[in-house]
Amino acid sequence: MLIKTALGKALDVVAEVAKVEGIKSACAVAGEYDIVAIVEVEKLTEIAETVVNKIHGIEGVCSTQTLICVYC
Repeated sequence: MLIKTALGKALDVVAEVAKVEGIKSACAVAGEYDIVAIVEVEKLTEIAETVVNKIHGIEGVCSTQTLICVYC
C-alpha cells in the first residue's frame, strides 16, 4: 500500500500504520508517496476493511493506493 500524508506528518503516520493489525511492515520513503506498507491478510476482502476502517482513520493520511500482489 502506498500512502500520502499531510506535510510533516509522515513519521507520525508511519508509527501509527505499523500498529495496525495486518500490517507486516511500514516504512517512510522519499518520492511521490510518503509511506510504503506491506499488508498481509487471509481474505482479499480484509484489505478493504483495513484500508477504509483503519488506515484512512489515521490523522495525517491524505490518500492511499493499494497494490495487490497476484504472484510472488
